[in-house]
Amino acid sequence: MKFSWSRIATIARREFLTTVRRKAFILTLVGTPAYFAFVMWISSAGEMKERSEVLKELSSVGVVDSSGLFRDAQSEFRTEVNNESGGMFGKKVPEGLIPATVFRTQIRRFAGFASGDSALRAREISQLVVVSADYLESGRVRRYARTSSLFSSADQRAVASWLANGLVRGRVDSTLAARVARPAEKEQLFTIGKDGQFELKDDRRQMMDFMVPFMFAMLLGVSIVLGGQYLLQGVAEEKESRILESLLCTVSPEELMFGKLFGLGAAGLLVVAIWASVGALAVGPILLLAGVKLPTGLIGIALCYFLLGYLFYGSIMTGIGAMAGTMREAQQFSVWFTFLNFAPFIMITFLLGRPNAPLAVGLSMFPPTAPGAMMLRLTAPSSSVPVWQVALSLAILGTAAWLVLKMSARIFRIGLLLYGKTPNLPEILRWARQG
Repeated sequence: MKFSWSRIATIARREFLTTVRRKAFILTLVGTPAYFAFVMWISSAGEMKERSEVLKELSSVGVVDSSGLFRDAQSEFRTEVNNESGGMFGKKVPEGLIPATVFRTQIRRFAGFASGDSALRAREISQLVVVSADYLESGRVRRYARTSSLFSSADQRAVASWLANGLVRGRVDSTLAARVARPAEKEQLFTIGKDGQFELKDDRRQMMDFMVPFMFAMLLGVSIVLGGQYLLQGVAEEKESRILESLLCTVSPEELMFGKLFGLGAAGLLVVAIWASVGALAVGPILLLAGVKLPTGLIGIALCYFLLGYLFYGSIMTGIGAMAGTMREAQQFSVWFTFLNFAPFIMITFLLGRPNAPLAVGLSMFPPTAPGAMMLRLTAPSSSVPVWQVALSLAILGTAAWLVLKMSARIFRIGLLLYGKTPNLPEILRWARQG
């Protein structure tokens, strides 16, 4: 049968229209970004709430002072939490316009650990601090609490501030004692940006520096996997229902495979275009106000990684769908390759903190992890990725995609009409070599 691009175009158009008209496609298109936006909002709001809850519960602290250094320490200390409206993506309110929330903590002194332990268990105090007799030399302090938050250490910082204030109280004036207790309370951190200039960093900016690379890489990873899963599902379902037997009477296996790749790839590209456009309209002005600058040509590079990454993973998913006996088997095989695509997110803190480390460079060169790892490196605030590394990464990914496509086409040609038995690994390798 003569290879026909018109038949490929017909198959691609049919796959594209069938996919985008499904209710599941619309749900994915709208529901996925809505879900991630909701998770990010909950996360940022929950962090602030957790810190406030921890300080609110720290209403009284018992102290067993075996050193005698804190006999003149304050019997009450206050902790201030600045209030900012709008959260991470909201408009920053000028300092002092909204009053800070003040949490007060009473200090109760106990002669020994036993009495303090009894008060803690009876819920008369929130925490118990035991200062060792040699505290000045060793710095040993034991702190007892009924519960401890995994996500906030605000109580630890508050108690440490009281200890620092108590050490110098009576020896210096109150202003100096307060500054010793909180020496970096109004610290401003400046770091060198991508343009070589120092820029001010704050909690909101640091969160943006984390979220921007995360969102870019996640968008790319989800889109690649989405297109691959469409391919896997389409091939596996049609094979299981034996529709392929009728299709192969009019088209060749190669035409069918390329038609599905192009049609479902276009559906995945449509998802990327819509998400990117909506994201640019919604978040773009906020990024400009926050001073976040993205590398020039990032969208073009992301598009190249999407196309090559989709071709790489799509070819793998097509081959899996052709050789698997049922849809369930196909999904079981595909989960391992899906995991590889999202592997860089396991080390996201390392990739953003050390974007030019050998491991980060290696992950951006390894084809299964290259799209996500390189997007994280390119958008990391402290990164300056050389052009040759981007070019080499794309070249390696493109070569790998071509080789996988070639082997997958051979597996696809043989595996389409194989029913009842899933081939073993030696058989699959033989098909990939010989076709």
